[in-house]
Amino acid sequence: EKLLKWGINPNRIFISLLTVDVNKICTIEHKPEQGRLLYVGSMIERKGLDLLVSALRYVDENFQLRIVGNGTDKEIEELRTRIKNANIEDNIIFCGYKEGQELLEEYQKAQIFVLPTREDCFGLVLLEALCAEVPIISSKYADGARDLVSDGENGYIIDPEDVDGFAEAIQKAAAGDMASVMGKKSYEKAHEFSFEQVSKGCIAALSYVLSQK
Repeated sequence: EKLLKWGINPNRIFISLLTVDVNKICTIEHKPEQGRLLYVGSMIERKGLDLLVSALRYVDENFQLRIVGNGTDKEIEELRTRIKNANIEDNIIFCGYKEGQELLEEYQKAQIFVLPTREDCFGLVLLEALCAEVPIISSKYADGARDLVSDGENGYIIDPEDVDGFAEAIQKAAAGDMASVMGKKSYEKAHEFSFEQVSKGCIAALSYVLSQK
């Protein structure tokens, strides 16, 4: 859309989205635990964890937020202070950095994946959650959110600074069997990002360039 706005010829635009090993992650048997929220990423201010903490103050459902990722001592201390002030200390677990099988197990048990970022490029963590059959609540400021989340179908795209709307989205996704229904939609959508599918845009671009010689 940006390229079109700049006046680029649409016949010279090719889309090849970033991806992960979809087939590997899709083999996970999703075993979600009720109220288990997952965040994966760093703790820098840009990622918006403080906004998520603010929203969780207004979530009525029982929940447990698992934060997977690293942060500096200062970042962790500031976040812990916010959590304490929000009176939700018992609901937050700092898991530290994880990768490989340990990370996959976090996705496996998550009921909802949350990305509250203020700014982000194409978030591969969103795609990992998609592959693991997890519904997604993503900030509208996450590039790629509209490629990965069909609002109201496999998750919600929210304004992370609207704490009431953010909290409402979490509660709606966790209510009844909504998370299960949305998770299945995520799984179906994940296959659009297989290596075979996303490589088509790259191959088309190369073919176009070669045809101009």
